[in-house]
Amino acid sequence: MKINLPALVILTMFPLLAFSQSGTNVERAYACSLKEGFSISDAVSIMRSFDWDEDAAPRYVALNEGVYVSDTFRENWDFYLEFYYTSMSDLAEKRLAFRARNGSSEGFILRDVASCSSAPRLNGVDFVQGPAGGGDAPEFTAMISTNCDVNLEVPPIMAAQNIAAIMGENLRNMQIITRQFGGPSEMMGATVGFRAVFDSPDGFSEAMDSLRLNPPGAAPACRTPGAWLRYKIFDRED
Repeated sequence: MKINLPALVILTMFPLLAFSQSGTNVERAYACSLKEGFSISDAVSIMRSFDWDEDAAPRYVALNEGVYVSDTFRENWDFYLEFYYTSMSDLAEKRLAFRARNGSSEGFILRDVASCSSAPRLNGVDFVQGPAGGGDAPEFTAMISTNCDVNLEVPPIMAAQNIAAIMGENLRNMQIITRQFGGPSEMMGATVGFRAVFDSPDGFSEAMDSLRLNPPGAAPACRTPGAWLRYKIFDRED
């Protein structure tokens, strides 16, 4: 069993389109470690079997399994969960409804197979669509992520569009991540996160091979990216 640290560092790099093509969504996220004897498949299966109550359900839920990620994350966690809401008002309404349920517990019986952080963070999420965007999100795919220093001459949305342009035809979408509440203390507005979500693990591999053979002329000041396997857990489809 892994020992959980109170600080969760979620790396993020290019923008993605999971369920919205415009506006800013709100994401509630936290990390979990698997209990001894259980696998990521157990966590995915339990989360997907949860009977999401309409009054309390998020807009979209994803589980991200760390594959090639930071040492800090890898040594203490196995995956992190993202709960997307259409707005802060939507999040507040759904979370209050969730907390009012009898015997409410995060992720239903996820606690049976995993131990999760008690310190979630809230992020603002803006989307940029890639060539493979549109339609239903894949049940299983790959994602890369990083944090970058803010460049006042290149707004995050422009940086996301530039990154999307070099990621190839298999990019589903990009997400621009701005911290709202929680997580390690840092200067507000100093960094921005990006995620790049692909149409499949093969699409991710093809994009990385293409970038290796045709590297961009200049790269932004970003941290080493992380690579994740991404599982769709729930989609409210409204």
